[in-house]
Amino acid sequence: MNPKPITFSLTILFLLGCLVVVPISKTAAQPYVDIVSARLAKSPDIGFTPKAKRATTLDYFNVSTTFPFFLENKKDAIILSPFFERWSSKVEGITIGGQFHYGVALPVSLLTTISNSNWTLLTTGIIRMNDRDINFDSRWRFGGAIIAANHLKDNNLTYKIGFYVNSEFFGLFIVPLVGIDWHINEKTNLFGVLPASLTLEHQLSSHFYTGATFRTFTNSYRDSAQNYFRIDENQLGVYVDYYINKHIVLNIEAGHSILRKIRSGVKHETPYNWNACNNPYFKFMIAYRIRTR
Repeated sequence: MNPKPITFSLTILFLLGCLVVVPISKTAAQPYVDIVSARLAKSPDIGFTPKAKRATTLDYFNVSTTFPFFLENKKDAIILSPFFERWSSKVEGITIGGQFHYGVALPVSLLTTISNSNWTLLTTGIIRMNDRDINFDSRWRFGGAIIAANHLKDNNLTYKIGFYVNSEFFGLFIVPLVGIDWHINEKTNLFGVLPASLTLEHQLSSHFYTGATFRTFTNSYRDSAQNYFRIDENQLGVYVDYYINKHIVLNIEAGHSILRKIRSGVKHETPYNWNACNNPYFKFMIAYRIRTR
């Protein structure tokens, strides 16, 4: 079977903030960077389904990496951030579409500092596949990002505002962004970019951290020749991080999904709503982490 032509979509992200983290104290956008991580989130059907909703089971698996390669000046860097993801979805009474949907991506970023200022610039090119199968028929897409960050002189606060534009299978996707990286005190941090994520972290001891987190997913995947699968998942939870040693971290998180939507449709046409039910979720992660503070 001959592979289908590569299709291109343009993602442009102008963000006055730093979303990608590398171990440079001036440009770190959160208190740590996970060099390698594997996480599994499970949201099982608990047997309680509100009226007009369908019983739903939703699982998510992700393996991510971040590899910074510093340039000669030791401030600028090239960053490789490949990742793999898999969604598994079961909704009562829904027989269209596949149970599994996959994402594979290779973001390549260039981080540059702007001389005599508190600004940094991140330029990213991304090649990505979102599909129900990984094979020669999969449709690869190209995107990119441009990110600018402004850091206050005391380095305790970075503010972030901007917007995100992407051509998804369901059409053009545009969302405004606002974020923060606030080192509140020696043991407490607040960081993230909404609507993507926001995390409150507090250190309990040298081995234990805890906090609360909010995250969202808005992704679309090719489901067949003409159809797409779209998931809008929002999660609010609490977590505990246990540091086995300086770099190896185990994470346990529990919470509940909010305003979950799973839909399918044909490009640029009104999608079919699966009426997926919100459920509790549980997340487990192991990571090799480098803390920046």
